[in-house]
Amino acid sequence: MLSVVPAEVSYGGRAAPAAFQDFAIDGFSLRELLRVPADLGAIEQETTLLRPDWPHTAVEQIDRLSLTAPGEFADGRVAILLCPVCGDIGCGAVSARISAGDSTVIWEDFGWQDGYTDEPPQPWLFEPQQFTFNKTAYLTFMHQVRGQFAELVPPPETEGRRNRQPISAWLRRSKP
Repeated sequence: MLSVVPAEVSYGGRAAPAAFQDFAIDGFSLRELLRVPADLGAIEQETTLLRPDWPHTAVEQIDRLSLTAPGEFADGRVAILLCPVCGDIGCGAVSARISAGDSTVIWEDFGWQDGYTDEPPQPWLFEPQQFTFNKTAYLTFMHQVRGQFAELVPPPETEGRRNRQPISAWLRRSKP
């Protein structure tokens, strides 16, 4: 059973922790379930893109996880956990191969890869794991989460107006 749970991570010198919705499988955080060697603690700092301050990227990530948009990587893999500071695959990401059958969706073949090199994913960083979900429940859940974040995305015209208002106010104040 896939769900999301509120989570936070602190990263480097950031003043405030990054708040995000973490994937949980049967009640356990994906970040806890992914088995990695003990010296790779940095992966614990990676986050999903399901963040209220990044609603556009949250919707994009859900579309990739739902297989309605292609994965970020040339091999079709989907980034699940990314840099908590910028969310850029160039910093490296925990990726997985996601496939859908008639009645299931499978996350498998976890690896570490980045968007700047043509290096294949590094699955040796992870013990082989596979998570299988009921396809109907999975897609229903993804649709619900997508809707929550889509509501946070400001309409394009509002976004542009909001960006211009401070400039126009400044111009009015600066007239002699």
